[in-house]
Amino acid sequence: MLADTVRSPRTPPLWSPEAVDAALHGVLGRFEAVAETAGWRDAFDGLDEDVLAEAAAEARAFGADPAAAVDDLVGELGRQLAAWQEAIGELGRALIAAAQDRPLPEWAADAGRSEDVRRRRARQALLEAIARHHHGPLPDEEPNDRPW
Repeated sequence: MLADTVRSPRTPPLWSPEAVDAALHGVLGRFEAVAETAGWRDAFDGLDEDVLAEAAAEARAFGADPAAAVDDLVGELGRQLAAWQEAIGELGRALIAAAQDRPLPEWAADAGRSEDVRRRRARQALLEAIARHHHGPLPDEEPNDRPW
């Protein structure tokens, strides 16, 4: 009988849902490795106006231009944001390719959205640090008198 001689494959076919999930997990794993190596998340962790003030103070202590030191730091962080954004774009393209013209599973789309939110929060932290460093405290974001 033919059924007795046919064995299931050892690995799922490339088009199977299991293989697609494995490919998506692989894409996300490679992105995580790149993100960890690049250090984007760490570079913006705890970023505030004090970090910029410390760069200026350190430059001043070594006889360098404090404004140039802050400018260099902000420029480097801006380049990191740009590289992070490019990597997120590549992540999206790689996920679409790995999904093989199927809709992305919600878990994969959530992973991409989460990384995009992290980058946007890092950008916002940089902008706020710059504004506070140059202009002092910003007004509170959420007044308590709103009914919503």
